[in-house]
Amino acid sequence: MQKELAKPIKTKQKNSTNNDVIAGIDVGGTKIAVALENKSRERIISRSFPTQVELGPAEILKNILENIDRMLDESRSELKAVGVCTPGPIDIQKGLVLSPSNFRDWVEFPIVRIIGERFGVPVVFDNDANAAALGEFFDGVGRKFETILYVTISTGIGGAIIFSGKIYHGTAASAGEIGHTIVQPQGALCGCGTRGCLETISSGLSIARRAKEIVRLNGGKLIGVDVDDITAKTVIEAVRREDKIALSVWDETVRYLAIGIGNAITTIAPEAVIIGGGISQAGDVLFKPLQAYLKQNVSMLPIDDVKILPAALGANSGICGALILARRAIDEIRDN
Repeated sequence: MQKELAKPIKTKQKNSTNNDVIAGIDVGGTKIAVALENKSRERIISRSFPTQVELGPAEILKNILENIDRMLDESRSELKAVGVCTPGPIDIQKGLVLSPSNFRDWVEFPIVRIIGERFGVPVVFDNDANAAALGEFFDGVGRKFETILYVTISTGIGGAIIFSGKIYHGTAASAGEIGHTIVQPQGALCGCGTRGCLETISSGLSIARRAKEIVRLNGGKLIGVDVDDITAKTVIEAVRREDKIALSVWDETVRYLAIGIGNAITTIAPEAVIIGGGISQAGDVLFKPLQAYLKQNVSMLPIDDVKILPAALGANSGICGALILARRAIDEIRDN
């Protein structure tokens, strides 16, 4: 079955050589991953570095492009196409990053045009959750399914839907944004401008924020960690050690996550829900209570028939998807 991806931005092509490569760019809230892949689909060089959101979009993209230039020089390769993913919302047709909640300065930023002009190659663009879903669908745990819901939980929360082997983009390429479904009306203000989004409770940043608020209110520390040093990772570690504050924060986190995912399961009835992002690394600490809460929340279909699975590619889901986007540009050139 042919699997639909976002359309490439076309540019004039150079002659093919034995050193041809494609590039994948995965722009995340905390780090950026870039990779080059050759004709045999072998990843020949990869690199990651902090995003440094405070630098702003122009400087961040400059860092990315300079890294790709160095990688091309080191590998003596010639670039033929680029796949790039960023947090949403985005405009795929215009190649714009609109204004992601964790990238407030990226307002209608023309990322595709800048990359295309710099390298003179086709550029294929999608949001990070769709790219990660593609990575899992083609190369990871989603290979045996036709319909999946992909949820990524890290700095923020994103999602993607694949129906019958095809990414469902929806109106304005906004389908799957589960992190911005409202689960707690009148709750905390979200970066997207509404209140009570799932992201305000169950994302990595929100887990740390809520734990800090409780520790400050009650005084003391979280398993020996100073309040300013609390992160989602330290909360998870404290849960494993049965810290009362951490257990309270974590139970609320998973309970609301199950509301958001449960609503999505009831709506689209996927064969599987694949959960990626840094928070998914919590393992059974996440998946056991999540499955228990989902059984309470989903009644319109047999929840045991829906597989709840950790992403197999881990932090590589996004970059794998970005490379898949770039491959499509190459395939389309061959077809033409």
